[in-house]
Amino acid sequence: MLGSSTTVMANAQASIIVRDITGRMPTDQYRRLANKTRLTMKNVTDYWMVDQKSELSEDILVEFAGQVHRVPSTFFFFRPENGQRVKVVRVYGGGDEPHQLAHKLTSALFPHPDKLVRNMMGEASERLYGNPLSFPMCGYGVDDWVAALLQSNSYIPMANIGTSHADWGMEVVNAVPVIKDRKKQHASYAEAGSFGQYLLDTFGPEKMKEFYRRTKSSNRPWQEVFGIPLDELEKRWLDKVRQKAAENPEVAATLVSFWQKEPRSACFQAQNKR
Repeated sequence: MLGSSTTVMANAQASIIVRDITGRMPTDQYRRLANKTRLTMKNVTDYWMVDQKSELSEDILVEFAGQVHRVPSTFFFFRPENGQRVKVVRVYGGGDEPHQLAHKLTSALFPHPDKLVRNMMGEASERLYGNPLSFPMCGYGVDDWVAALLQSNSYIPMANIGTSHADWGMEVVNAVPVIKDRKKQHASYAEAGSFGQYLLDTFGPEKMKEFYRRTKSSNRPWQEVFGIPLDELEKRWLDKVRQKAAENPEVAATLVSFWQKEPRSACFQAQNKR
């Protein structure tokens, strides 16, 4: 189905366009993935109460690229096309259940230079509407991973998770982010997802959107937006994580065993167990 492309959602401002860039995808699978994209986008925009006229102002191209990498994944980036800047969500592998599609559609709706902001919001969408086998959940809850990090003395304080790729165990090579420290990457992504979910559960999506807007022009304004400084927010969140882990200690123990054996493959071990 060479060059197949369809618009699955549109308004006066922008369109969501699904493409098979392999040219080899069977028609039935292409239709399933186009429908999957449409439904996921609707769920994400509904959850975040997106005003499409103001927050969906540029085309979003969702490109299915086949199983190129060993690990199913999805990336979001900007690209010029037909004289305009478009948002691209490129999906690798995953069959009919893409990994991180909901996450990266959220990043396309709310692009931001701060990886913490992007991942707090994106992981919430993935947990609700995505594939539970996606990284960093890997078949478990991000709270479970944070509990395992705490128990294995691998937890990274939130104040130490910065905005650059290096702060997340990654590095840009030839304009593409690549993993340099898998242990640091998994820890920071899991913590961002768990902390973001705590903030959403406690304060709601509108407060998170306010945090998103205000961090575009200032440092992370925890106190100003949530009324509580970061250290206290972090303490309250971790108290809940520990309480949840105490109620089901076998889960954290399983993830601790994966982590202590080999942090770089802990996600794969967890996925295989599921």
